Amino acid sequence: MNSSRDNRQSFLPSGLALAIAGVLASPMLYAQEANVTELDAIEVSADGAEPSGTAPSDGYTAEATVTGTKTTTSVVETPQSISTVTADQIQDQNAANLGEVLRYTAGARGETFGFEPRTTFLRIRGFDVATSGLFRDNLKLANPGFAAGYSLEPYGAERIDVLKGPSSVLYGQAGPGGLVNYVSKRPTFDTRREVRVEAGTNDLVQGQFDISGAVNDSDTLAVRLVGLVRDSETQVDFVNDDRKYLAPSLTWQPTDATRLTVLAHWQYDDTQPSQRYPLQGTLEPNPNGPIPDNRFTGEPGYDAYERRESAFGYEFEHHINDQVVLRQNVRDYRNDVDDQTIYTTGLLADQRTITRSRFDSFGRIDGLVMDNQLQLTAQTGAAEHTVLVGLDHQDIDVSSRQFFGPASNLDIYDPVYGAPIPDAPLFKDENGQLKQTGVYLQDQIRVDRWTVSLGGRYDVARSETLNNLTGATASREDEAFTGRAGVSYQLANGLAPYVSYMESFLPTTGTDAAGNPFEPETAHQYEVGVKYQPNTDTLVTLAWFDLTREDYLTTNPTSFASEQKGEANSRGLEMEARTRVFQALDVVASYTYTDAEITKASNPVEEGEPLEYTPEHEAALWGKYNFRGGMLHGLGLGAGVRYIGESFGAAFNADNSALEVPDVTLVDAAVTYDIGQVSLGLHAQNLLDEKYVATAFDSSGTYGTRREITGSVIYRF
Repeated sequence: MNSSRDNRQSFLPSGLALAIAGVLASPMLYAQEANVTELDAIEVSADGAEPSGTAPSDGYTAEATVTGTKTTTSVVETPQSISTVTADQIQDQNAANLGEVLRYTAGARGETFGFEPRTTFLRIRGFDVATSGLFRDNLKLANPGFAAGYSLEPYGAERIDVLKGPSSVLYGQAGPGGLVNYVSKRPTFDTRREVRVEAGTNDLVQGQFDISGAVNDSDTLAVRLVGLVRDSETQVDFVNDDRKYLAPSLTWQPTDATRLTVLAHWQYDDTQPSQRYPLQGTLEPNPNGPIPDNRFTGEPGYDAYERRESAFGYEFEHHINDQVVLRQNVRDYRNDVDDQTIYTTGLLADQRTITRSRFDSFGRIDGLVMDNQLQLTAQTGAAEHTVLVGLDHQDIDVSSRQFFGPASNLDIYDPVYGAPIPDAPLFKDENGQLKQTGVYLQDQIRVDRWTVSLGGRYDVARSETLNNLTGATASREDEAFTGRAGVSYQLANGLAPYVSYMESFLPTTGTDAAGNPFEPETAHQYEVGVKYQPNTDTLVTLAWFDLTREDYLTTNPTSFASEQKGEANSRGLEMEARTRVFQALDVVASYTYTDAEITKASNPVEEGEPLEYTPEHEAALWGKYNFRGGMLHGLGLGAGVRYIGESFGAAFNADNSALEVPDVTLVDAAVTYDIGQVSLGLHAQNLLDEKYVATAFDSSGTYGTRREITGSVIYRF
């Protein structure tokens, strides 16, 4: 059928468009007046400082990354689009979850379903990455079948890297849209100590601390301890957002050539499920009026969501000599989630009484993941080679028990809670195991100003799923080769055009409704772009991409069961600029155009329809000015505007066309004041308190996050 996208009217506010264009252009105009600086290759040092791909960044611009190539490489010579959200940006915007962290990042959408305290539903270039594209310190956080979702704590991150496009050559099983790599805070040999207290909207009270430094005079041992405790209600009645987080780490560096970093964390979340409301009263008119966005549709005292997450691992690196480096990264982790809810399933003829169902899900993931690397550098004629040989393995055990049944009706405009909750039968009881081993090879070849990146990977994946209800076992073994090739050329003025081709391979666990194991997902992408980095404070990226995904899994929003669809295509344009002007103004600007549609589907009605939850246009601009002298010294003023264009939900109109979700423009702001060791802050998200629908699926709509104002005091000592 024909897509309704052709008839849509997308509008990007002209002021925001001009502002972003100015930010994109200003570094280039400034560079014409400055001395031309030729970028040198960034080398790994072992002198006690962390590689720049994981160390703290000053401002919003990262000079290098380890996410794009697993070697410390400048972002500008990596032939793939990469965005980095630094700890400075996270703090300036007071981002409290991963969705908020990615609000100003091109090509990434972190708040797909709007207000969502349980987990982060991430999408990159139109495709989900929450189940297959979350990484922590370059090691995967598996979540097959969405058995147990993650909600990573931003305060524990040194930076968040977003690698766009298929990345299986280095990372094995990863989604086609890309991946999000959470880079943990690591011990520093210089002393850093801070305590932070916050209070704000929804009775928020939060305490944080971050303590790091050397523990001996020889600077061979350093430790760090990061912690957070939060007690908070939310914009929805009877829904809280409480968290406890603790992340100890230790670095031992007995010599300049050897380093061992031990990383651990523990996290406990106590919240309730998000709310889904009928379309009539959210996206569509209702004679009873709009549904309040604070309305709770479950049962107080019953609805609950608890997450218990823990991990322990290490990173080991040894320089045999100047040309050979050995690395081994290991993590053992567990994620245990209990989720029980009474949720909306329909609306009766009176347009005020909702039907409800009970859904309880108990999922657990136990994982062991290891990545072994050998890095070699060599010179062959005029070519300099950085060769990476790797062997990685992951062993994942998954258990999932789900109960589903009817629940009582509720007047959503005048709710009376407390009706008996009937028992729900067990409809899913599965244990799954996924083992994957991959061997990969990458060669970064530098000849004069050219950089050629070639890579290949061979994967073997075995999965087995036991249905405890029937006793049936489904198993399969998949093998695949994936490749990657890219070329970039670094001009003397800081411009670096590039072109690349990438593939991905994603084995799956679980079975369809007929008990058949799912086929592995595959994807491939072509990307052409240009990067501009005239100095270490500025990075501009412009990228065009064409991405095709085949045999991908989605979660049915009604039954919560996994379904395998056919093919989807996403193509578009991304622009992102990060810069610091006059050592006082930090700016990030982004624009994303995405044309994504379903090209093949198990349900023919969906073919030709736009890909769900993917706006055609998105734009964002944020800036923070810090006064460096005079009477206003110490004052910081920040403001941002975000435009989220029209999108299409996973719901259909009576004529089988996809249901449109209107666009929205949101404003954020911040005021900070540094007084020596003390910093005061006032942050506002959705400053104008826009009430908007974030998305629609099935017969439901979800609201976005309303205005939140937070005050903070930071003491550094």
